Amino acid sequence: MAAAANDQKTRRGRRSLGWRDPLFLASRPSGDRVRRFVAMLLMLQRLSYLLPSAVSLFAQKALFTEPGRNAVLLAVALVWNVTLFRWVARRGWFAPSAVVIDIVATCVFLIGITSACQPEWGTCVRNWSSHALLATGALVGAVSVRPIQFAALVPPIAVYAVAHAADLGHRFPFLLELAVRVNSAVWFAVITFFIRRYLEAQATRLDRLAEERLAAEAERVAERVAEQARLAHYRQLHDTVLATLTAISRGGLDHRTEEVRRRCASDAAYVRALISQDAAGPATGLGNGLARAVARAVGLGLTVRYAAEALPDDLPEEVAVAMAEAATEALNNVARHSGERDAWLTAVAVDGVVTVRTVDRGRGYDPDLVEPGYGVGSSMVGRMREVGGSAEVITAPGEGVCVELRWPDRPL
Repeated sequence: MAAAANDQKTRRGRRSLGWRDPLFLASRPSGDRVRRFVAMLLMLQRLSYLLPSAVSLFAQKALFTEPGRNAVLLAVALVWNVTLFRWVARRGWFAPSAVVIDIVATCVFLIGITSACQPEWGTCVRNWSSHALLATGALVGAVSVRPIQFAALVPPIAVYAVAHAADLGHRFPFLLELAVRVNSAVWFAVITFFIRRYLEAQATRLDRLAEERLAAEAERVAERVAEQARLAHYRQLHDTVLATLTAISRGGLDHRTEEVRRRCASDAAYVRALISQDAAGPATGLGNGLARAVARAVGLGLTVRYAAEALPDDLPEEVAVAMAEAATEALNNVARHSGERDAWLTAVAVDGVVTVRTVDRGRGYDPDLVEPGYGVGSSMVGRMREVGGSAEVITAPGEGVCVELRWPDRPL
């Protein structure tokens, strides 16, 4: 349901260029955000001249020699701008072909509407084709990458000069009066050109600052996690290796006894596991748990070869605990049932799936004849299922046992 709601918001944001959903705009890249914002401003500008122009259809006094032509061209302008809005909402910006069509449409409006105006109205505001020229000027400025592209305004300005040839040059020289009349269109292009460039530069800078802040925060979090892992290592070393050495140095333990030798072997295995873990990457909750599992197994008389690679540091704590305890139970079964003193423990993360395996080369068993005991059914399979993972036992008589723990449980 959440995914469907997000898809609906995305579609709504695209249809409206994002103005109804600020979160949609915020999720877009900086350049896309700026283009959508500028596109909204340009479409609102067009609406500002289309609506008053539509009112001219209801004027009590004739404003045009051919009202029908005005109505048709106004309808064409409305249809084109609606089409343009939908086109831009879908793409997020103006395609070059859309700009070309808009220039051609403005040239048509300049000729068609100007020639249909009543003579006494001259170039007054009823001639909405001049406002269409302003909108086209703003559009050309917004889409231009370099000032040279303002040359796209030459065709509509030339058409304007032809359409208004009869009323240009009476008060001022022809070219001077033409420059005065098209001044606003040219400046609209210049203004939108600099607005877009400025907003894009600022948006890019803000995105860069946000990325730097996130990177700094991630680094601080990683440092805190590493510090917590080091503290956990120190506590475990204090409770195991240092406690054993201190007791021996003070004469509290006789290093020649079998029990003390087994305890020293367990402590040494734990230290080796920590070294192996550090070589594989940052310390993790799962790595610490597996190191303790190796130490306990050595205490039971096993020789465990342990290797870990690319373990995630953001593994949920309950998952890390479940996998470490299930691996501990698997090693306990090796010590109790395999008849071998060697075992292998590996841990690796590939494509988001964490896999922990324990392997021995002992006597194995026939899974069709031997019912899983409590250790397999509850301590391994049940424990992994509770956290969304799985446990699989692969064995055959005389072939040893492989226990594979996987999280999350995904089909292979």
